[in-house]
Amino acid sequence: PPTPVLMGAFREALTDADREWISKQKVYFVSTAPLDGGGHVNLSPKGYDGMHILSGSRLLLLDGRGSGCETIAHLRENKRITIMLCAFEGSPRIMRLFGTGSVHEPGSPEFDSLFEQHYSAEWKDPGRFNFVRSIIDVRLHLVGQSCGFGVPFMDFKADRPTLVDYMKGKSADSLMSSRRRNNTLSLDGIPSFLNGTDPTSAAARKFSLGSLADRLLPWIGGAALGAAVALAAAKAALK
Repeated sequence: PPTPVLMGAFREALTDADREWISKQKVYFVSTAPLDGGGHVNLSPKGYDGMHILSGSRLLLLDGRGSGCETIAHLRENKRITIMLCAFEGSPRIMRLFGTGSVHEPGSPEFDSLFEQHYSAEWKDPGRFNFVRSIIDVRLHLVGQSCGFGVPFMDFKADRPTLVDYMKGKSADSLMSSRRRNNTLSLDGIPSFLNGTDPTSAAARKFSLGSLADRLLPWIGGAALGAAVALAAAKAALK
């Protein structure tokens, strides 16, 4: 077999060939990190055909609701973002897209305009729209390409429908409650500032205290039950 070429290449923007190749990939990975050197680096896999390339130096990522808010929190702190794609079929290739990102939430002029132009055909249905949390607007300053000979061949079957189907039946109140519970702070305590999740707001503090009480109640109840059982056992032993 021929000897693989392992040397990487860098350029300032995406080429037409890059854009064509990216459009065929079924999954990509988004990485961000806090400024604190001791903080957690985050890496998230993405599907659902959520990437739209607007130019050689600008692209959009559809951000769906999830259990955390690492990407959004990191971007609002320092804007740094790296996107990686790799070929699981055909010729081997790895691409890394280095840039800065901004977060546009539903209701903002930027979100409304970008969503209508690039996502409304697939995501405008009220049920599917519940899954959409924001649009991440990325400006690229460096594109890196390297070999992908270490990446295995894998076949694409289908996107998993579970998340979208789950979100379809959620009310606005339940979505807000989930957002405040799971999407207010990153692992390192960096605020995401998503709509309704400002950790300094009275509503968020009230919700956080209520959630804390809900989480502690089973432990308190369990401790009380354990103490009662221990006391009963001690009294029985003294008889």
